[in-house]
Amino acid sequence: MLDLVQRRKFVQISVIILVLLNIGLMASIFLNNQLSRQQAPGPQGLEFFLEKELSLTPKQVEQMHAIRNQHFQSTRPLVQALKDSSELLIQQAFLEDGDSTRAAVIAQHIGNIHNRLDLELYEHFVQLSLMCTPDQKIRLRELAHELTGGKAP
Repeated sequence: MLDLVQRRKFVQISVIILVLLNIGLMASIFLNNQLSRQQAPGPQGLEFFLEKELSLTPKQVEQMHAIRNQHFQSTRPLVQALKDSSELLIQQAFLEDGDSTRAAVIAQHIGNIHNRLDLELYEHFVQLSLMCTPDQKIRLRELAHELTGGKAP
């Protein structure tokens, strides 16, 4: 019986730590994004970076703006749902009658949201790739790996 109680506590503590790390990461990304926008004058940001790195034509820049706007519209509700679910999970941990089964369901929901965000990111890169020339696609692939922390193929 003690082993079951210890496991439950371990799972709850692990989930809480993961959620707190996730919230911290999202907050640092948001704050970093806000600070970088405030610090440098003139054109900047990822769109400007891609425009220069890929040598985009004015028409491609327009297409990229439309693709990125669509991506943000698609992901904004998912990011909010992720935040809400993370908060719900933390609240669950501090309830007097905290339920590890309920916590597992919430954690699974958080995983599903992450999965949907990953698929949205995939679709975003597919759309960006479609507007590129063959040479631009090669550079976009390299940049995508750099931006997502992966290794270039």
